[in-house]
Amino acid sequence: RALGADAFGADALAASAMGATKEAPVVVEVSDVSLARGPDGEPASASGQSHLAFRDVSFEVTVRNGRTGEKERKLILSPISGVFASGSMVALIGPSGCGKTTLLDIVAGKKTAPYDGEVFLNGRPRNRQYSRITSYVPQQDVMPSYCTVSEVVEFNHRLRVDLSNLGPEESAERRRICDEVLTNFGLFGVKDQIIGDAYVRGISGGQKRRTTLARGFVGGAQIVFADEPTSGLSATDAELCVRAMLSASENKGVTFVVVIHQPRVEVCAMFDHLVLMTSNPGRAVYNGPFKDASKYFADAGHPVPPVGNPTDFYLDIITPGIPGNNADFFAELYQETQAETVSRAVDACVAAGGEDPTQTLKVAAMRAGATSFSAERHKGVHSVSIGTQIATLFKRRVTLTSRDKRQLKTRFGMASLQGLIIGLAFLDIGNKLPVQQLSFLFMLLQIGALSNMSVMPEMIAQRLVFKFEHSDGLYSTAASFIVDTAVNNTLAVCGNFLTTCIMYALSGLKWSNFGQLYFWSIICFVVMVNFFKIIAAVAPSHAESLQVAMPGLMMFILFNNFFVNQATAPAFMRWALYVSPMAWAIEQIITGLYPADENLKTLYGYDDSDAQSVRAFIVLLVEAIAFQFIALVCLAKLNNIQR
Repeated sequence: RALGADAFGADALAASAMGATKEAPVVVEVSDVSLARGPDGEPASASGQSHLAFRDVSFEVTVRNGRTGEKERKLILSPISGVFASGSMVALIGPSGCGKTTLLDIVAGKKTAPYDGEVFLNGRPRNRQYSRITSYVPQQDVMPSYCTVSEVVEFNHRLRVDLSNLGPEESAERRRICDEVLTNFGLFGVKDQIIGDAYVRGISGGQKRRTTLARGFVGGAQIVFADEPTSGLSATDAELCVRAMLSASENKGVTFVVVIHQPRVEVCAMFDHLVLMTSNPGRAVYNGPFKDASKYFADAGHPVPPVGNPTDFYLDIITPGIPGNNADFFAELYQETQAETVSRAVDACVAAGGEDPTQTLKVAAMRAGATSFSAERHKGVHSVSIGTQIATLFKRRVTLTSRDKRQLKTRFGMASLQGLIIGLAFLDIGNKLPVQQLSFLFMLLQIGALSNMSVMPEMIAQRLVFKFEHSDGLYSTAASFIVDTAVNNTLAVCGNFLTTCIMYALSGLKWSNFGQLYFWSIICFVVMVNFFKIIAAVAPSHAESLQVAMPGLMMFILFNNFFVNQATAPAFMRWALYVSPMAWAIEQIITGLYPADENLKTLYGYDDSDAQSVRAFIVLLVEAIAFQFIALVCLAKLNNIQR
């Protein structure tokens, strides 16, 4: 299969190739494109015609010497350059530790640690629109387990391609486009099956991999970066996965840059370009057409055996530590014969320039089904408006929530059980002395706070999905936060209302006082919900979330104007009573239920004035808003995917 034609000219590359100092395969070969072409010379119905170049990309980290304890700089990836033509299939291959994934993350714009080097798209430096022109497929298949295959693909298409101008035909056209992609990736037959996870039966591992690739491709990406898409799959599933990429590359002109381990011979034949790397440190040993690699090794005195997988032979030769390896020899040979040629190809690519990113997005969007394009609006990171982001996220979240019957039964079943247990413990407490009822009122507030701890693992799991999708430029942090707040708070309030009603019904308290009691308890509950949102955003994992939550939760519960109150708190700790939402709420509930009981007010130091009620409402409202804002900032800034 021929390489896609590059936009910077075959003549420049051929001239560069002839300048090699030793006999070696031509580094970059440009031939007639095998794709069907339209009148403009571009592949018919193509969504991608962008080429990628990178110059002197390198990466090093600081490590601590195990013997001396001193910090040292360790080179992970030596400077490497390259050019990937549009519509080509590129394989990054090498032993563990050679920097394959590091190189992929850098050129994909996903590397979070500092690195050196430059990356160019169509001869231009990358800008903030790069994440919309490209797509990144991680090693993990991070998808909601209760979504169907078609819903996962359509979700990405809806957030990548704006078809709103089609009006009533939007849904039908979007479905047609997504069905075409599903067919190309061999997923049409399972499009209505859910993804599944360890607890829910869904599609197979190979189908999950192809679904992840399809969702990365469906939005009209020019270049798709895939990190080990075949790892963990059988040889047959791995071949099907790569064949799906090949079909998309041939039919749409999209470039696929793939980190792959020991591909079988049939899989190797599907790739156009090979970047072969060795380790200690990561260095290039070959960078050129895949089909010419065997001649390169033969010319270097290491012919490929007639029987066996050539890729296995290459890895045996260039892997340090294996007896008979020649890793250093081939790394030096690359610098002597190919490095200069590749550098000239990069210079030619950059000098030739190319389309402006906005124009590239416009062409890709039109080919992906869009009927109009606003250049001004599309200068940002996201393809659609925040309103569309919220609507799309809300639809998916409601669908997932309604399908997860197990989670709903557990949530509301436990809410009922909690209310029943506490209600029976305080059965008919309303007919006893007011001072004996205070512990019931305290438990009513505390159970609302503690019930949120059980859903933190779910919130942290949702955070992982958000981080992956947000890093791919699908939607903003604000859109996700608004939807999560609306859905999570609604479910939490419904569960709390059920618990409160059961407890109150068994307590024997007058229903005429329920409204006032529930008003203050629900405000306190919302404050605590937002507090636990901060914990879910800050905690590295759900296993550590309880430890992170305990200091704040302990202070709120201890300084609640019941255990520790205005009359008993040390002077230097009274500030905690003004911070604890439970302290404000329980004071208002008790003074409202027992306005004539002066003994309680004196004993606990309560203030029953209207001004105190106003202050309590303002403080709780400010805390709810402040906690919400802090949670949003923490979600955006903390626990980001580190690469």
